[in-house]
Amino acid sequence: MMGRYDTLHKAWMAERHNTDLQTLPEGFYTEMTEYVTQLREQSETIEESSIKRRISEKEHENAESMFGELSRLRLRKIVEAELDGTAIAGSALTREEKTLHADVRALLSSHQDRLKSILRGPVPQVDAKTPPKTRSRVVRFLQPVPAIMGIDMKTYGPFKPEDVATIPVENAENLIRRGIAKEVEIRE
Repeated sequence: MMGRYDTLHKAWMAERHNTDLQTLPEGFYTEMTEYVTQLREQSETIEESSIKRRISEKEHENAESMFGELSRLRLRKIVEAELDGTAIAGSALTREEKTLHADVRALLSSHQDRLKSILRGPVPQVDAKTPPKTRSRVVRFLQPVPAIMGIDMKTYGPFKPEDVATIPVENAENLIRRGIAKEVEIRE
């Protein structure tokens, strides 16, 4: 089990000491769930007053603490990147986090749309059951961009300078605002 502890410890330390979201090994969350469950079960089977039990319980406590902080750090980085309009490399997100990232992006986009609507006129009716519609915009990239996760849960890119692509409006506006891309006007 020390291999799993080392994997968790390395991931936790890397996340704490870097501002960018760090890449986790494939299947990390599944493996850590199994590991923590195994530690809990192991502690329950060892004689209560033994040193081995105290060591097992301490490993379990440390693993849960590191895993909890690692998860909170990653969540914070994902949300802050969306709020700041910073791109997150798709390879840094786990399968579970890709879903979270898309949900956060859609939620923030919907909220921004409501705020814009409020500034333009009467208070809009809010229907929590209706998902935001994805519209597209054509942009020309001014600098290299790694693959990004679109608000529609599709992967776009990677892009080189002068590449032209159609991407969701929310992603396009974010890249344009940051000077990474420029809108391409399409004339009919």
